[in-house]
Amino acid sequence: MVRFVHSSDWQLGMTRHFLGTEAQARFGAARIEAVETLGRLAREEGAAFVVVAGDVFETNLVPNDVVVRALDAMGEAGVPFYLLPGNHDPLAPGSVYESERFLRRKPGNVHVLGAEPVEVAEGAWLAGVPWRSKQAPGAAAVEEVLRALGACAGLRILALHGQVERGPDSVVTVERAWVERALGEYGVGYVALGDRHSVTDIGCGGRAWYSGSPEPTDYDELNPGKALVVELESGGCRVREVGVGRWRFVERAVEIHREEELDAVVAELERLPERRRTILRLRVGGTGGPELVAAIEAAMAELAQSFAAVEPWERYRSFIVRAEGEGWESLGLTGFAREAARELDGLTAGDGEDARAASDALTLLYRLVRGAT
Repeated sequence: MVRFVHSSDWQLGMTRHFLGTEAQARFGAARIEAVETLGRLAREEGAAFVVVAGDVFETNLVPNDVVVRALDAMGEAGVPFYLLPGNHDPLAPGSVYESERFLRRKPGNVHVLGAEPVEVAEGAWLAGVPWRSKQAPGAAAVEEVLRALGACAGLRILALHGQVERGPDSVVTVERAWVERALGEYGVGYVALGDRHSVTDIGCGGRAWYSGSPEPTDYDELNPGKALVVELESGGCRVREVGVGRWRFVERAVEIHREEELDAVVAELERLPERRRTILRLRVGGTGGPELVAAIEAAMAELAQSFAAVEPWERYRSFIVRAEGEGWESLGLTGFAREAARELDGLTAGDGEDARAASDALTLLYRLVRGAT
């Protein structure tokens, strides 16, 4: 039996446009800390090695400090790491894996997977199919690796990077038939998959899994922030999920018509744990006067101080501003301005772009008048 840790999609050096400078620094540091956590997990579990099934780095042009810190974290872990180049960091001309900065700092326990199988423990062999350009490896490249791996006596592990099934924003880059042939014809015991950021068993007898990313990267990931501990033996394998991530992407859609409802929403959001490591995307629906819009914006600005980021979700696109109410009377609008507000208010009762434009115009009118009083 061999026990190892399966991870993927570290995407070290990733940036997010909605994060401020301080939060971005913490977001980047967390991804390096996840590498340290994986090393600690491997030691605690008595794992023989860690296999990273692609996209170790966000690009081949990541800053030098990201490469150095990643290699230091793996070196300090004291267990072997086997890295598979993926579509983000292919083993192409200019590859980070062949750069002077990588080769000079690479510790002895860090290995880049090519096509040749390597013995990772006594009687256990690992091979991967690296991406060599932005174009996915084809059937011939996979067949070459499978033949080489099939010739090895003992337990066999294959690392692949790509999408087995077509998704909303993806195309198939790993044919399910390749995985099935590996497990059947070539006697592979486990296929370590990368590219999908959520832990996923693809349904090949529990012997082919996506590990997901160790830290989440977006809102639509169903089960990120994990690593897999795999125990492989000739009779089968056991796979166990272990949480390693600390950041979260959270979406909320709320309806607000009164300040009391706004207060309740804010109170609920402030009860969320780990807010400094939470990126919140908020969609606000409802109706109200421009003063309520101002109160919502002020509340969001205050919330942003305790969250890593508060990202407006289509910035109140479903919130309709109405001109009615005491708030407008307090502005003392008269003449043309009052008639314009009344006309815009009538337009907001409709649907489509005209209603949205009228709502935006009322909000702007409120800000202009309030700023002049």
